[in-house]
Amino acid sequence: MSQTTNELAAETMQYSSSVDGTAPLLADVCYGRDGRRKPIIAVMHGFSGRRDHVAGDIRDLAGRGLFAVALDMRGRGGSAGKFDSGGLDVHDIVDGLLAAVAKWPAEIDQRNINIVGYSGGGGNCFAAFVRFPDLFHVVAPFFGIADYGEWYRLRAEAYGKIMDDAIGGPPDRLPLQYAARNFCLGAANNRTARLHIFWDAKETACPPVMTGKFLDTYRAAGLTNAVAHLSKEGDALRWHHGYRTDNPMLVQADEIFCRDIFQSVPDLSLPPKGELTVCGYVVTRRFQVFIEDGQRGVVKVAYDLTGRLPEVKVIENPDRLDVKISWNTPLSALAASP
Repeated sequence: MSQTTNELAAETMQYSSSVDGTAPLLADVCYGRDGRRKPIIAVMHGFSGRRDHVAGDIRDLAGRGLFAVALDMRGRGGSAGKFDSGGLDVHDIVDGLLAAVAKWPAEIDQRNINIVGYSGGGGNCFAAFVRFPDLFHVVAPFFGIADYGEWYRLRAEAYGKIMDDAIGGPPDRLPLQYAARNFCLGAANNRTARLHIFWDAKETACPPVMTGKFLDTYRAAGLTNAVAHLSKEGDALRWHHGYRTDNPMLVQADEIFCRDIFQSVPDLSLPPKGELTVCGYVVTRRFQVFIEDGQRGVVKVAYDLTGRLPEVKVIENPDRLDVKISWNTPLSALAASP
């Protein structure tokens, strides 16, 4: 269905997973129908939320000149499938963005792809940053989950049952499943995206210790493209946990990360040679690596992109897991960044 209000077009689209065929997956889009290619941004709802919780976000961001997409995670809202909490549902986000690019090519600048999310949606941002290291221009997690095993241990009383249903049990029983969801391990994968992390000193729902570990790993690799926005007592703006319906101050953050979105997109390519930490899976424009079905395990790969075809080899696989490497990826058809 579609409608146009105050010169903004709003529409709901259906798409399917390119990994396991889960369908239908649902997303709402909002944009100014002007025939000009706009940056596209995924707006991710919280851990137990759905896409209508960020309906105001996509209207506001569309009003700023973005093509905004609010996605229901698999098993959430109107989307089919089983919620898997940091598993293939993260790949679904990229499938949704690619579906929008294919459906509205005259309205979307496919070189300028971005993501923002709250709480569980912030976790999606950390995961997308790590697993799609040459795709995103700007990534903006709000009070997100960077390590689902750590989060389980810290917040089991509130969220343990949901995590058990989604993943199959607790971290002490399923260490490989939670290792694949520890995105602190792969924080150094992404060397080019602009990372804006928002949280408050009094945050409790998603304890900031996870954010600290993520930033420590990122900075230890000599990377400097992350900006930490930590609010505290006495600040004019507080990044308290919730949506903008709960905390209208969150609207003010749009100005911060949108400023970078509208800057020229840098070269997002991976370095010609390097190493990547694979948390379940990694998908790039030149190759992809899946550990089994993408739901468990961590390996490290070394790659060389200087030849006609990429060379990729597993250099660390302590659990001797089955690893699949392929050159055909869903990102191959995207235009290269300038």
